[in-house]
Amino acid sequence: MRVAVLWIELTGYLNSCLRELASRPGIDLFVAHTPPCIDNPFDREQFAWIAQQLVWRGPADLEPLDARLDDFQPEILVLSGWTVPAYRKVARRWRSRTVRIMAMDNCWFGTVKQWIGVLSAPFFVHRLADAIWVPGERQSQFASKLQFRQSAILHGLYSGDSSAFAATYEARVHQKQPVKRVFVFVGRMVEVKGIPTLIAAYRLYRSRTQNPWPLVCYGQGPLASMLRAEQGIVVEGFVQPEDLPVKLANAACLVLPSSFEPWAVVINEATAAGMLVLASGVVGAVPHLVQNNYNGFIFDVGDADGLAWLMNRVSRMDDQKLNLMAAASSLLAKQFTPARWADTLLNFMETNAENCRPIARIAG
Repeated sequence: MRVAVLWIELTGYLNSCLRELASRPGIDLFVAHTPPCIDNPFDREQFAWIAQQLVWRGPADLEPLDARLDDFQPEILVLSGWTVPAYRKVARRWRSRTVRIMAMDNCWFGTVKQWIGVLSAPFFVHRLADAIWVPGERQSQFASKLQFRQSAILHGLYSGDSSAFAATYEARVHQKQPVKRVFVFVGRMVEVKGIPTLIAAYRLYRSRTQNPWPLVCYGQGPLASMLRAEQGIVVEGFVQPEDLPVKLANAACLVLPSSFEPWAVVINEATAAGMLVLASGVVGAVPHLVQNNYNGFIFDVGDADGLAWLMNRVSRMDDQKLNLMAAASSLLAKQFTPARWADTLLNFMETNAENCRPIARIAG
């Protein structure tokens, strides 16, 4: 089966899913993508195993795409949304010749722009895609509004390299090691990630706690200097995917105060590593991976005082409570794995492909 993935920026977590897919018998893979961006400088060597790929930086670099796809003859076309004109052109051109699956991580908010999208869906989105692939329930609501049938809505679009993170948790449990009493933040150091809220909350937390945990931040961005200036906060910089499991093994709780976050794969990675999670309620992964007082806590966007109170609550827990919540995280993380990602795509083809490509079926 020939699978073409037309993406924007490849990430470490998508790389793990593509590797899993490529490991399945009979899979031939082609990937078009942009190079890593400044704030997420993934090592390009980790993608070198993909034999057939087209790396592009601008429209001119995509001129060979049509010819490459004609030569490849994909049976499945996975598109990263509808924002790249060349990808839209390809999707229209391959209509009824392949199964087109559009990835979408937009949560449903009921905005005017989204309602316009709903009204135009039959004339726009449905001409580009036979099915839509979403991370979770909040995006599934949007897909339903766009008039995709439930049988044409795939779930589990994003997954971290769950086995690598789970291995660190299982090793700690097997060796009966105590929880490392450290908070951690992983992500771009920009305002939308809630960095001002994180700084204000941590400052309040330290002022109210006798033995505060340190906060270690992994990533880079324009607000890194603000974090470095705070007592008790350590900024370690960007971490390559293969090194992140060990980093998370040295902490007990992930903090993610984003003001906008369609999903956040880092929550999947943290829960697989057996970490507690403190996350703002807008984070798309929260309904699936964070349950109050089970494996973490949820707070309102911008609520620095509420986050500080939760950080204090977590740091006052004894090892038994922390271990129970870590075990709960590990269980929730099993919903999203690269194996499930690959299974979702291939199972959809097996059960629904004929309904998505009537012209191809008639043509034999």
